[in-house]
Amino acid sequence: MKIVSFNIGNFVWVLYTKRAPHYAFQRKDTEEVVSIVTNENADVVFLQEIATHEDADMLRKRFSSFPYTLKIQTETHSLSLFLSRYPIEEMHHTYSNDYHINGITFFPIHLYAFSSKLRSVQTNLLLPDLPKEKGVILGDTNFWIYNNFFISDIDKVSYNKITKTYIDCLHHLGKTCRIKLSLDKIFITKDLQATGTHIIKHRIGSIDHYLITTTISTI
Repeated sequence: MKIVSFNIGNFVWVLYTKRAPHYAFQRKDTEEVVSIVTNENADVVFLQEIATHEDADMLRKRFSSFPYTLKIQTETHSLSLFLSRYPIEEMHHTYSNDYHINGITFFPIHLYAFSSKLRSVQTNLLLPDLPKEKGVILGDTNFWIYNNFFISDIDKVSYNKITKTYIDCLHHLGKTCRIKLSLDKIFITKDLQATGTHIIKHRIGSIDHYLITTTISTI
């Protein structure tokens, strides 16, 4: 099963400024976003930091090859889309709902951008719900990691809590955004294996993250 995770926004402060409305740059980049995601021919796609409900609905229509789609809110200031070629069973939990697809549990996340303490709170809320088998966590962690060095010790603690059970598929692949940080992750439980993991280091308009992808299978 091939997975794509892609934060298609810019720094979210743009949403609150008058000089550069968020929708202006996001909508003009739609064609390139659809193209780069489609070219990956994935089975599950998680798109983060969508500005408005209208934009989310527009993207759902553009990805008509994914018959199963969910519009979700992983942060107070942005929306996300979770797309699947296979039926999705949704389960409700404290912080982030999980989604069962073909026997694998997916936890899409987009942790808070501006405070490692709040990211720690979100991680601690997530941990009790994480499966120890056949589990995938994907999305923008906002853990500030530069060349495997954690800028925040709090983020390092949060990351280590996750990787007690999960493997970081992108651990050795370097930056996942233009500001040279490894923010975006796909974590898998140890009974899964990942192949073909890579980062598409595109230059799409004002988007500051790169698309990340891997293919998972059971061991």
